[in-house]
Parts: sequence; structure tokens; C-alpha cells
Amino acid sequence: MKFVYDLKDPATSWSGSAKSYFPNGQISSEAGSVLPPEGEHGLYWMLDTLMNKVPEGTDIDIAHMPHYHVRGYETFFVDSGSLWLFINNQKVFVQKGDIVHLQAGQSHGMFFLEDVKWRGTYHDYEVFPEMHQVGLVAANMPELADDPELKALNKGMDNIKLEPLLYTEVPAEQCLAVKNPNRPWAEYKLDGVTMKVIVERWENGGTKELCCAVMQPGFTAEWDKYPAVRDEFYVRKGKVKFTIMGQEVIADDECIVNIPRFAPHSMEVLEETEMYELGGQTYWSLFLQQYTSLKMRFPERFNDPAEIDALKKKFAVTVKSIGIKK
Repeated sequence: MKFVYDLKDPATSWSGSAKSYFPNGQISSEAGSVLPPEGEHGLYWMLDTLMNKVPEGTDIDIAHMPHYHVRGYETFFVDSGSLWLFINNQKVFVQKGDIVHLQAGQSHGMFFLEDVKWRGTYHDYEVFPEMHQVGLVAANMPELADDPELKALNKGMDNIKLEPLLYTEVPAEQCLAVKNPNRPWAEYKLDGVTMKVIVERWENGGTKELCCAVMQPGFTAEWDKYPAVRDEFYVRKGKVKFTIMGQEVIADDECIVNIPRFAPHSMEVLEETEMYELGGQTYWSLFLQQYTSLKMRFPERFNDPAEIDALKKKFAVTVKSIGIKK
């Protein structure tokens, strides 16, 4: 079973792709399907999109792809290049290292100033919902890749075009949609790891959240014996050794780690690492608030293992233990 998807190598990490084009016929983007959506809210969906620089002479006030989504939420990691983001009457410069979070009903558009690695995770969003399955057929039967009937199955949805947006230019720090691990909602320092809340659950209609773990070399974590929650991580930079169902795998810069429900697993950090939990089903933000409150206000309760176990159960925390390897 495959656990690690190295986005540096699309040939091995993409199951299929879809291309878009500029009016001059050049490719404007290519979206590669890494992992398909799952369940009622279409969680765990991961696309790796290469957005190409807009051709010289293009009018930014007209050609910034204005649109909105009725139900869909999107979170994009900007892993190279730069762009102008248009959102809610704002124009914002976005660059490598930033994270863009777009909510249902928000008018938005993009104008890519350079080629951009635009890595997206989504939920409640029906756009190319059959990309993964269509891509599997095309990859296994190349003779059918250009079959119009197969292509027709890969229909787009929930992408409502708008007229060009009006805007006022503001810095990224003043735009709620532009996140950065250096500007978290909150951060909590634990032994060997700093947990950062990047996207709160209320920004996702209550469905999920996005947290970042900045981990030091030697940091270790072990999950419950049979975790009830599926784990999907993005190692944005760094190096981590995972042991999943007895198999050791290495995830370094720009790797997705996909761990099924009930799969026993643990990890050891080999180099300083910035890692994101993409599934977002653990209530880390609330758990860390309550954990810190207990520690500061009620030390006797904090030192009672039963109290901590109850707190973890309440907020769907499936990490059994953390530590530093000596």
C-alpha cells in the first residue's frame, strides 16, 4: 500500500490530471489528482496544481478569473512564485510560504505573476469530482486517454463566474484569507514541537481545521493502537520517518502522507519539520486551549492521566504520546 506521495515527482504522485488554457492556446494550469475526496463532505481531497504565469500584456483588471463557489471551501499552499489574490473587494500580494483559505460564497480571483505550485485541499466542493477515477482509467488504458466519452465524465461544477472585481490593495496581514505559519491564530509550545492554529474550524463551516506542527529533530509521536481517525499530513519542509502498519517510510519536503483509519503508526522527526494536518478532524485548537488552561489553573487535574485521557477523547485526539528521542 502506498503511504507517501512526493509532489516533487508528479509522475508518481498524480493519478490523473486536467488542463486549462489561456485564450492564446497556451496551458494556463494543470491540476494533478493526488488523493480523492471521501465521505459526506468530500474530505481528504488533494490536488497538486501547476499554475502558469499569465502572458505578458494581459489586463489584470479584467483577466483575474473572478468566480465563487456555492458550497465549496478551498485551502491552497503557495509553494513557489507569487500572485495577486482578489477577494472580497481586496487585492493582495501572495507569495511562496503563504496559505490561501477561501470560504463558500466568497468572490475571488487570481492573477499569477510567476509559475506557482498551487497545492489545494478542499471540502464540500464539487469541481471535477470524477478526476481521480477518470485519471486512473486513462493511466491504465492510455489508448482511451483522449476518448471524448471518458473526458465528458470529468465535468466541472460549483464554479460560478463573475464580472471583474473591484478592489482596494491591502497588505497580506490585513486579509483574513491569506494565512502564514508566522501569523497563526494561536500557538502552543510543547516538548519538541510548536503547534500553530492556521485555519479555525469556524472558517470551514465547522467541518475541519488546519494546524501546523513545527517539530524539532528527535521529536517522536505515537498514535493510539487503532486510531479511529484517518490521518493525512503535508510535510511542507523537513524530514520525518513514519512507521505505518510496520512499514518504515520517509517523507521530506513537499510530501503527502496518507494513513488509513485503524492503521497503527508512529513517527520520528529527522530534521526540523513544518507539517500540516490536512484531514482536520481532530479539534486541536480547542484541545490545546483546554490543555493549557488545565495546566495553568488546575495543576492537580492536569497531572491526573485520567483527566488528560478524557480531554483527548472529547476532542478526538488520537495521539497517545509524544517525546524527544535521547
